[in-house]
Amino acid sequence: MPIDLERYAGESGGGKMTLRRKDIGSSQNTAATTKRRTAGGGRLAKKNAKSATLPVERKIVRRKSGEDRRNEILETARDLIFNEGFSNFTIREVAGRVGISEAAIYRHYPSKEEMLLALLDALFTPWREAISHLVEDDLPFAKKLEELSQLHLHHLLNERLNPLLFLSEAVNPQNQRLLATMRLNLGFLRDAVRSLVEAGLKSRQIRQTVSGESLVAAILGLLQNSVIRWTLQRSSENLLEDGARNMGALAATVMTNGVNK
Repeated sequence: MPIDLERYAGESGGGKMTLRRKDIGSSQNTAATTKRRTAGGGRLAKKNAKSATLPVERKIVRRKSGEDRRNEILETARDLIFNEGFSNFTIREVAGRVGISEAAIYRHYPSKEEMLLALLDALFTPWREAISHLVEDDLPFAKKLEELSQLHLHHLLNERLNPLLFLSEAVNPQNQRLLATMRLNLGFLRDAVRSLVEAGLKSRQIRQTVSGESLVAAILGLLQNSVIRWTLQRSSENLLEDGARNMGALAATVMTNGVNK
């Protein structure tokens, strides 16, 4: 889910207008009054009448649509979790950072759990779609491995999605739905990698002596290692480059005639 929306100070305000009169000609009127207090009275009155007819500047603050507000709430929740973990993740904290009331949050998400599930759906849906397209692409096995590493890590970095943070929260017995959602997405990744390996074996790009399940485990291990490194170092420096290089080295050890076949 890229979420990059304009922020507003409050939940209400639809249809209201803030009127502000332009401060034009006030210093000139004061000078004219001082210089010609008696003889210029008529001219000053005419000038003031003209000033009073000047158009006012209207600033219209529009209420955000329900979808925009939900996206803003999810964006705020995501950034809060990414930067501070789950210790400070509460409805009150999210509402305060968005600039709305807790009641306004509950109009969109009945509970904190529902908010988390909606966040994971928004973050993982485009990730699943991109990986599905990669599995179907007609690319050499080595190229697919490299693309998988880049796609996976690039999405996590761009969307500030660290699966380890959500897994650490999901192990709480009260978060069974969150745990089920994480298992679903991790299972999807495992099945996608298995499909890549099976296609490589079928096309004989991978040596037939290679164990398919062992290769699947090795690929998943490299992907997981990159996420752990990102988490511990709190830096993405060289993460994409090293991930692609490691996948290339793995492909070179299992392919029949080298990486470029």
